[in-house]
Amino acid sequence: MNLEHLRAFLWLRWRLRYNQFRRAGALNAVFFSIYAVLAFMASIGLFVTGLMVGLFAMPEAPAAVRLYVWDGVVIVFLFFWMIGLLMEVQRAEGLALDKVLHLPVSPAGGFLINYLSSLFSLTLIAFVPGMVGLILGQSISISPVMLLGLPLLTAFILALTAVTYQFQGWLASLMVNQRRRRTVIVAVTAGFILVSQLPNLINVIRPWEDAVDSSKRLQEQRTELQRDFAAKKMTLPEYQKKDQELQKEHDAQNEESNRRQLAELERITRVVNLVLPIGWFPLGAATLPDGVLPALLGTLGLGLIGAFSLRRAYRTTVRLYTGQFTSGSAASASTAPTPAPPWDPNKVRLVERTLPWVSEHASAVATAAFRSLTRAPEAKMMLLAPIIMVVVFGGVLMTRAGSPPEALRPLMAIGAATMIVLMSVQLIGNQFGYDRAGFRAYVLCPSPRREILLGKNLAFAPLVLGFGFFALLLIGTVYPMRIDHYPAAIAQLISMFLVFCMLANVLSIFAPIAMAAGSVQPQNVKMVPVLLQLVFLMFFPVALVPVLLPIGVEVLVEEVGEVRGLPVSLVLSLIILTVVVFVYRRVLTWQGEWLEAREQKILEVVTSKAE
Repeated sequence: MNLEHLRAFLWLRWRLRYNQFRRAGALNAVFFSIYAVLAFMASIGLFVTGLMVGLFAMPEAPAAVRLYVWDGVVIVFLFFWMIGLLMEVQRAEGLALDKVLHLPVSPAGGFLINYLSSLFSLTLIAFVPGMVGLILGQSISISPVMLLGLPLLTAFILALTAVTYQFQGWLASLMVNQRRRRTVIVAVTAGFILVSQLPNLINVIRPWEDAVDSSKRLQEQRTELQRDFAAKKMTLPEYQKKDQELQKEHDAQNEESNRRQLAELERITRVVNLVLPIGWFPLGAATLPDGVLPALLGTLGLGLIGAFSLRRAYRTTVRLYTGQFTSGSAASASTAPTPAPPWDPNKVRLVERTLPWVSEHASAVATAAFRSLTRAPEAKMMLLAPIIMVVVFGGVLMTRAGSPPEALRPLMAIGAATMIVLMSVQLIGNQFGYDRAGFRAYVLCPSPRREILLGKNLAFAPLVLGFGFFALLLIGTVYPMRIDHYPAAIAQLISMFLVFCMLANVLSIFAPIAMAAGSVQPQNVKMVPVLLQLVFLMFFPVALVPVLLPIGVEVLVEEVGEVRGLPVSLVLSLIILTVVVFVYRRVLTWQGEWLEAREQKILEVVTSKAE
């Protein structure tokens, strides 16, 4: 690419970005400008902070501390970098190469412009000056040899951005298929969330358990010593002397244990930095005062990784724009019509099944909506929250010492189930928003509107109640309850779900929000639906008071009446469940009338496009 072509591409790239901001509206431009100004101020602040730390703190710090500082800086930087990557999973080319392939320009030049434009990231603008300031501060206070950290930092940024660009290009090739695109988005999001839970997994392992055990042993020894002193087996001077000896022995053991743990931590950190390419930059920057070889090798290795990734990304881009991912024998075979399997009259498909105790209309809506949920990436994303909750709180429960009181355990079980129900508010509270254009089928179908709402609620029941039952089982296994509390908790969970459905139906009818396909991002957000959702979240705990009343009544009977062992909670929970079912059936008829009156307005909202 010659100079004239480069200038033309740069002007075109700038013009496209300018038009993008102009179409987004003045409010979006104002918010982005404020965000950019904050990022610029953060870059200046981090540069000054890094310079001061390099000047006054790093010269006296041991090599291990320098390594920890650089590792911490890189980890925080990677965390924000991953957030930015999740916001734009698929690579969005600033300059689409298929629009310029017919021009007498090099595709490599267009690719280079797109890659360079991807470097204008707010994360890089905010964090790179801080790392540069830290290197400059160390070069002034320690030695000019620390300036070798600058080419090492450049190679690190090159490798990171090139690998990210290659990864986004690979995802773009996978996302040619729209159904696969949604699955990829869910998988990437789930991977990032699970990686972010690594600190909790480390807490489950609890490598510092030796110090806790040492404190327990000291307490037990002191208790035994106090018992001997109370029994007149020793005098006061002997008791004080032995207590001081126990304390000294405990301090020495803790000091030795801390020394071993720090040495082991330093060894593990160095090995991890040596094995993982992402750790070559902090390892080389931290060891520069002791030798330049790690920094030079890290610069060479990261530079080679960046060059190789850019080459692979360019080849993927060319293959993507020349149609190699959508042509060929494999694609032709996939697009060729496949013969339909022979019809089996004895096989009953899911959408043809009839649910017991409900009408045929409600069964059809429930089975069709459930099939849609099992295929929709939005439901898969929603299911990530209960899984993460199980990982986080399950680890806390397994590692937490002690045992809660018997009266508190049923409340803990139903509290965990309540969290599961609340995590589904995005789906059930906006159940028509995720239908998008599919809501026309409900508008045109002759089914009673109450049957549509009933079918929708039944479609969510296997997911919400299934995870709720699992949460009850988890709490009941870790902290066993009385046998009659288990069916009582199940009855309370079903009552809670029905109350939740009644409120969520109202929210779905009067505050629908259009959702982008394949994501949980809303379109054309308005203030009224958001405020109604906030009111729903605040009012829902109040609506749960009758459901949780049996637990309080049973505790009150046991404490005041001194009558224990009676299944008070179970009996009251079954009575309340019966009342809730009766109220749900009556309310569903009213809500069906509301849906019929507002279905045209709902259709207009959920089928609207983002402006």
